Amino acid sequence: MIEELIVIFVVTSIVFSALGVAGLFRFPDFYTRIHAAGLVGSFGVLFAGLAVLLYAYLLYAAGEPVWFNYGAHVLFALAIVVVTATTSTHAIASSAYRSGNTPKRLVVDALEQDKLKMMAPEETRK
Repeated sequence: MIEELIVIFVVTSIVFSALGVAGLFRFPDFYTRIHAAGLVGSFGVLFAGLAVLLYAYLLYAAGEPVWFNYGAHVLFALAIVVVTATTSTHAIASSAYRSGNTPKRLVVDALEQDKLKMMAPEETRK
């Protein structure tokens, strides 16, 4: 039963990673592409890590002493990926916006409105 769940997690990881790659080629502008790469890539790594954690559990149940090595390394890697992937995606998108790369299909530019509000005099902010 656990082996089938490991296979399901690995296949799910492959599907999310493939969707991220397809999004890089198919989406129209920078912001949708970075969304596909960041979010979908994180889910791909998450499901791959869950598969390794289940494998570590199988090793633990079999009495193998190496289970802790797999589990600890994967938990550390998942924590690093969760923090750095979202932070770096936000930093890249923010710097692209500040350098003048605006989205192609922009309906409401809330960031520009906030910037204008912050630069306005104190009495107009209320």
